[in-house]
Amino acid sequence: MKTRGNIITERAGVNFVRGVVEGAGSLFKEINLQHDFGQDATMVLVVDGHVRPREVAFQIKSGASYVSPDRCHLPATAAHIHFWAEHDLLTLGVVYDPTEMAAWWVNLQAISNEFRRSSLKSGTTFNFTKALWNRFHDTDFAAILVPTLLGEAPNVPLERLCDWVVSNDIETHDIGVRTIRARYYREASAWDCLIDAFRSRPVDQLTLNLPLGLAKLLGHDDIGYYSGQIPPEIRRPAVAKVLAFGPKDIGKLLSMLPDSDFERPSVGYSLMPLLGGHQDSPKILAAIRDDETFKPAVRQLAADLYAWSQSEPRWWGFWRRDNGKSFT
Repeated sequence: MKTRGNIITERAGVNFVRGVVEGAGSLFKEINLQHDFGQDATMVLVVDGHVRPREVAFQIKSGASYVSPDRCHLPATAAHIHFWAEHDLLTLGVVYDPTEMAAWWVNLQAISNEFRRSSLKSGTTFNFTKALWNRFHDTDFAAILVPTLLGEAPNVPLERLCDWVVSNDIETHDIGVRTIRARYYREASAWDCLIDAFRSRPVDQLTLNLPLGLAKLLGHDDIGYYSGQIPPEIRRPAVAKVLAFGPKDIGKLLSMLPDSDFERPSVGYSLMPLLGGHQDSPKILAAIRDDETFKPAVRQLAADLYAWSQSEPRWWGFWRRDNGKSFT
């Protein structure tokens, strides 16, 4: 009598996940097949020998039909999507590629909730990238997944994060930016990485978390500031690089804004240290306004800001950062 091949493949995926979880010291509890309604197992996190009050579930798929060279494919009925979105436990989807003997994970609760906003009663196949951050293996389980589940920034070396920042995958880029901001803001090379990425990458390969980090570097009452947290010998040259932004950089920044609102607490207001940080900022805005190579919407934003700088110089001067002003 022969065993069905798909059972062997399914078990390979479950056993792989079990090995990673238990190898890291956490507790893996497989769910009996007759009770499997969209979760194959649960895990209780154990960190440094201490059980944490955090339990998550797994939906595990294994086999060639669930993977392609750079993506994973996880089918879901409408009932599954409802179950994952509404369940008390966060469910992670893990897809195991038996050819590569590797797996990747996705937050099924988050993507199910997002999907339901546009399609409440249908199923789908969730396709997600085999990215630089969502590999399910021993090292990244402890360094990335566990901190993420605990609401902390991944514990990843800066050099690797800079690779994430320049990734073509926008989610990987954003996670890299946010993790650098959280863990490495006291290091000069971290700011070099972020500033270079902002200046060199096209707008569609940037997220707002990057310029928001630069605005925080310059200092902002509403979004926070690093003034007293970064050694002056690190902060001063980083600030100087940001204040040297010219029309191309400021035009890029304006093109990233979701709207034309600069009143508190808009995104535009949060980015005002970048837009008005230098004595020549009004001249830069005027140059963008008059340059037909910029899109009309960007030119209009620049014109509005320039007019604002002329009509309310005292308010505009509040954003100057080239005169030694900082929040301490």
